[in-house]
Amino acid sequence: MLAPLMSSPQPQHNPRMSQGGKLSFRSRVQDLEDDPGDRLVIGGDDPPNLDELVPDHFDEVEIEVGPGKGAYLIAATEAKPDTFLLGIEAAMGYASLAATRLKETGRANGAFLVDNGKLFLRDRVAAGALAAVHVYFPDPWPKRRHRGRRFFTEDVPGTLARAIRDDGYCLIATDNAGYAGQIARVMGNSDLFERDEDEEQRRIELGPGHAFTPTNFERKYIEQGRIIRRYAFRRLPDERS
Repeated sequence: MLAPLMSSPQPQHNPRMSQGGKLSFRSRVQDLEDDPGDRLVIGGDDPPNLDELVPDHFDEVEIEVGPGKGAYLIAATEAKPDTFLLGIEAAMGYASLAATRLKETGRANGAFLVDNGKLFLRDRVAAGALAAVHVYFPDPWPKRRHRGRRFFTEDVPGTLARAIRDDGYCLIATDNAGYAGQIARVMGNSDLFERDEDEEQRRIELGPGHAFTPTNFERKYIEQGRIIRRYAFRRLPDERS
């Protein structure tokens, strides 16, 4: 069991959570039948650091930002039993559902935290602590006035690069062509990352739980015939202070 995982009450007005605005795709209300146990941590206004959430025997740690109902992360805990996976989800209802589903598997190499994903990477993760960050189908915030709320803004390569170890990866999927262009520009123009198309293909061939798949959005968008764009950006080695 995950003894270090402790939850604290969620304040009514949490400045960490208000920075991202309303989550247009995350509307599920928490079900009273959910029983997430210690697979769910409510961050509140002072969430725990990553190292407080990861059991000591895991050397490989990955984070998924915006895991929603948890399809990818739950598959990843099976595909990568030696890796600890933490999902950072802003919507309490989705996080509770995902954590309940994870608990039902009996696997102890994962958990879900209710918090702001970008802020958690910035102020709760030690430098070079992560093997990978996964961001699948982030909210595209299509209205021009809301685009500053997107995850992949100009500041995010620095945030990701600090948290991801040298030669680790940021793995991304989106169905939105406009947002895909912004992701390619923001990440591709950074001198901290390099796109690795061979790694993209390798991860796809490894199958579910290794990267990109499965997610509920992916399944729906494929059924609708949408084009899914997938990216693997490698963290370039750097002298860390």
